[in-house]
Amino acid sequence: MNSHIYDAIVIGAGGMGSASAYHLAKSGADVLVLEQFQRGHAFGSSHGATRIIRFFYDKPFYTELMKTAYAEWRDLESVSGKPLLFITGSVCLGGRRNSYGQSVRRSLDAAGVKSEWWAATQLTERFPQFRVSNDMDILWQADTGFLHAAECVLTHLELAERHGATVQEETAVTDIDWQGDFPTVCTDDGQFHGRKVVVTAGAWTGKLLTALNLPLTVTKQQVCYYQPTDTDYFKPKRFPVFAEMTADGEFLYGVPAFGSGVKIARHGRGELVSPDTCQRTPDTDYITHIDAYVQERMPGLGRSTAAEVCLYTETPDEDFIIDRHRQCPDVLVAAGFSGHGFKFCSLVGRIMSELAMNGETDFDIHPFCIDREPNTSSGIPRLQS
Repeated sequence: MNSHIYDAIVIGAGGMGSASAYHLAKSGADVLVLEQFQRGHAFGSSHGATRIIRFFYDKPFYTELMKTAYAEWRDLESVSGKPLLFITGSVCLGGRRNSYGQSVRRSLDAAGVKSEWWAATQLTERFPQFRVSNDMDILWQADTGFLHAAECVLTHLELAERHGATVQEETAVTDIDWQGDFPTVCTDDGQFHGRKVVVTAGAWTGKLLTALNLPLTVTKQQVCYYQPTDTDYFKPKRFPVFAEMTADGEFLYGVPAFGSGVKIARHGRGELVSPDTCQRTPDTDYITHIDAYVQERMPGLGRSTAAEVCLYTETPDEDFIIDRHRQCPDVLVAAGFSGHGFKFCSLVGRIMSELAMNGETDFDIHPFCIDREPNTSSGIPRLQS
C-alpha cells in the first residue's frame, strides 16, 4: 500500500486525461497520472496526427463552449511554444436545404459566428480540388481548422510534469474503492490514495465504473489516408477541412495533408466492439467505399495509401458525460467524447481541474450530467473531433 495521498489521481493519459493532469498540476495540485499503455499509444481515441476544431454545432451550448476552447488551445501554444492549432476554413456539403447544413447555419448565426453560403462555382474557383454539382448546399466557415492531436496529448503531459505531476505508464487500473476516507485506486502494481480521482479512461470507462452502468457504447472506427502526387495541392493553405452529408444519410469528413496525408473517413456506423479485443486491421470493404467516394468528389487524391483503426466511445445522444460519481463525489468522470470531443480537451481539462479543486465550475455542464434524459431528437451527426 502506497501511503502517500495525492490531491488528484487521473486515470487515463489520452486527450482528456492529459489536459486534466496539466490543469490540475498548474493549479498546484499533487497529481498522479496512471496510464495502462505508454503515452501516445494507438489503442484508444486520441492518437493520430489531426482532429478537427470548429464552431458549428446543432446544439448551441457546444458553440458557446468552443469560444473558450479555442482560447485554451492558443494559450497552450503560447506556454509550450509549439504550433498545435491550424486554421484552414471549412466547407459543409450536402443536398439542397439538407437538415445538417441548415442546422449548422442557424447555430452559427445564433452564436454570432460568420459563415457564407457558396455556389458550386465559388467552391471550385476557391478549391478546384472538389467536384460538386450545382444542386448542392455549400456552407463556408473561416474559423475551422485542425489540431495536431498526438502532439497536443504529449504537450499536456509534458507541461503537467513540468508542474510536478507524476505520469506512471504501463499501469492498468483494476478497481476504484471509494468506501474509505479517500478513494483508493487499485492496480496490479499497488494501490494509490487520492483526495480526488478523475476518470478519463475513454473506451475503458464503462468497464472501470461498472456500478454506474454508464450508457456508453464502444465502436470500431476507421480512417483512410491519401498521398496525392501533388501534395502541395492538398496542404492546409490550399485545401480546407470539409464535411458532407450524402443523400442516404452517410456523413463523411476530411482534413488537409498533415502527417500521414489527407485524412478522410466516415463518421459513425462502426461495429460494437470491446476495447480489449477489437480487431485493429482496417476492413478492405471500408477502404474501397471511401476510395469510391474520393474518386467522385476529389479525384486528384487518387487511392488511399494507408488506413488505421480507432475507437469511438459514445452516449445515446452523443453528448458528453462530465459529472461526479453518484456514490462518491470525490470520483469525477469525463467520458463519451468520441466523434466530436477532442477539440474540447483543453477546456474539459480545465473544467475537471475546477471540479476537483473547487467543487464547482463556472461553465454550464448540466447537459453532461450522468442522469440526464438522452436528447436524440435532432438526428444531426457530428464531425469527428
